Amino acid sequence: MLKKIPFLFFFLFLSSGAFAQSSKKEAIAAIKQLKEGALFIRLKTSQNLINAYTGQGKTEAAEKVRAEQAAENLEIMRAFARNFDFCPVYFFYSDNSEKIRQGIYKGSLFYALDNPADFSGQGTYLIGEFGESENGKIEGFIFKDKDSKPLRSPFPFMVRLNKGGVMERSKAEIAALASKELHSFYNEVTTKSKNK
Repeated sequence: MLKKIPFLFFFLFLSSGAFAQSSKKEAIAAIKQLKEGALFIRLKTSQNLINAYTGQGKTEAAEKVRAEQAAENLEIMRAFARNFDFCPVYFFYSDNSEKIRQGIYKGSLFYALDNPADFSGQGTYLIGEFGESENGKIEGFIFKDKDSKPLRSPFPFMVRLNKGGVMERSKAEIAALASKELHSFYNEVTTKSKNK
């Protein structure tokens, strides 16, 4: 048994190195895919909560949730339309997530302010949405692949909602910072590939 321990450590070391290389290749592919394609931002509808209130006869509470969610979605759309310039941005509502995954974009995607969009990027996109990290401890804007799986480092996969733990960033600040981080990572990746 003791003779197998060094082999086990060696195997784990090799595995972690292979994983890091794989993550880097995936990150490079993702940033190039995003630059050449588009960002689809998933907007929440809060439909389950609205339905629950409606089912309980609490129409006033349901309407309040609907109005608050619509206001937040409008803030997100304006923030990204004005402050994000890394690639084209489209929006879709969470209840159209399956259609987007299946490549049914017509009637599901739109530009800011609900203007219908005609996406013809041959399916080249990443998804972004406001939410919590996988462990549920950090809130922010999260980048995901087409299957809604969160991307990983070294891709700049998340912009935290809080700056310094206390102050909360506005949606506009998050959009601008996301764009800045993506530009920086893309420039780093393309500069390295040119120097090879």
